[in-house]
Amino acid sequence: MFESPTRNHFSIVLERAGAVIAFLLFLEVNELKDVGWEIFTVDYYRSLVQQALYEGRRSALIGLAITVFLIWYIYISIRFWKRTTFYIDGVDFVYERKTMFRASSRLPIQNIAVVNVERSIFERLIGTAKVKIDLNSSRTANSTDFKFVLREQQALQLKQSLMDIKQGLSGVQTTQEEEEEQTQQEPRELVAHFSVAEALRHKLLFLPVIQTLVTLTMLIVLPQFRISGAPTSRNRLLYLLIIAVVGWIGSMITGTLNLGNYKVERDSRMIYITCGVLNRRHYMFEKEKINAVILRRPLLARIFGLTSIDLAVVGFGNERNETTHLSLATDQAQLRQIMQQCVPEFVCAETPRHCHPLGLVWLIVRAALFGAATLLLGVAYRKAYVFALIVFGIGLIGAVLEFLSCDFAKDDSIVRYTGGTFNKQTGFFRYGDIQSMAIRTNPLYRLFGVGRLRFAVLGASAVKNHKTGLFPIAGFDEAAERMVEHEDSILLGKYGSSR
Repeated sequence: MFESPTRNHFSIVLERAGAVIAFLLFLEVNELKDVGWEIFTVDYYRSLVQQALYEGRRSALIGLAITVFLIWYIYISIRFWKRTTFYIDGVDFVYERKTMFRASSRLPIQNIAVVNVERSIFERLIGTAKVKIDLNSSRTANSTDFKFVLREQQALQLKQSLMDIKQGLSGVQTTQEEEEEQTQQEPRELVAHFSVAEALRHKLLFLPVIQTLVTLTMLIVLPQFRISGAPTSRNRLLYLLIIAVVGWIGSMITGTLNLGNYKVERDSRMIYITCGVLNRRHYMFEKEKINAVILRRPLLARIFGLTSIDLAVVGFGNERNETTHLSLATDQAQLRQIMQQCVPEFVCAETPRHCHPLGLVWLIVRAALFGAATLLLGVAYRKAYVFALIVFGIGLIGAVLEFLSCDFAKDDSIVRYTGGTFNKQTGFFRYGDIQSMAIRTNPLYRLFGVGRLRFAVLGASAVKNHKTGLFPIAGFDEAAERMVEHEDSILLGKYGSSR
């Protein structure tokens, strides 16, 4: 069906125009920062009308300029849509853009990692869908490589066509009828389902602790200050507080709706994820593309005994820089069940080893340095030492928590580590999936025979780079030797300087 050049659905032009209009509205809202609370009064709009009457010519010119810009942008978008095509040529996927800045890409379908389908509320209303194609590439692991808007049926057919060709190239010689028969014989198994309420719980419990404390402090403390000068300063403060609260609430609602009705299914080869209430998304990837399993336990989630499972998937990326959740916040019983069903091979048999005590010494020194810096910055204030002691106390508590949560283990196939203060996480990595590894030391560390291990896997930025605490170098050497036995791994300079 896609052997001849195919264009995106024309609605992509409307989406681009809508993005520009939203940007212009944002600029207009930003202009209200000096008005603040007055935008909710009748007098503000009365004065706005009077100002427009006095400055009619200037307003007309601005409106004309904006209109001309929108017309030009829509014209460019239509030209871009008309001259951008894609098609399947045998075992290759071809993308062409014949605009002023020409682009042409021919890539083997075998190198496609995942093909996902997403439907926003606008696309669901007009019957379209967005197809996202990600490649086996570390360079573009944090973004979608190709994105097309098609009719829903076309989008599903494109996804199926690419996956069928990819499966045929994998060495499984079956006809399309045989593949359909196998698919019918092996129905998907439901692994987990999370409702909208559980998605809201996940968003609330996984809020960054430091960011939340700073935001609450601003909301509580800033209104207590008496701002001298014109009413503009007070209005600006009120406006910023309103925007902060509305933005936070809007973010929580949007995030909850994006994760609502989160469903995870599997078969013998694939994992299927569907989520979203308004913006419906469908993810599908092979189990063998999973590079790492990350268990996340922020402070609030740990209080309620809940954990989430994140995955690093080869080629999986999107413009929101999200990670792939194998589960939202869940209890330990369901966590073990999901792990057993989907990623049973990501288990480390060795008992975790605790961080070397030298690590705690460094963390305490770091807390003292922060306290000293606070004292120096506030030396002009009589009570500066009080703030310095508070900063040191918080840093000391964080140092102890970070030290107690730090551990490391390895066996013949898996590297496992745990780290983090408030946002605690445990990672499981197969040696063959580690892209690079480096052991970092300095003269003091070498005196005690310890170091830090830094390594990276292919995946989105949130699950790509990892660093352990201080552990014996001998254990790191064993892990490095096992890693270099795999062809895809790269061992960086051992015993480099600590950074």
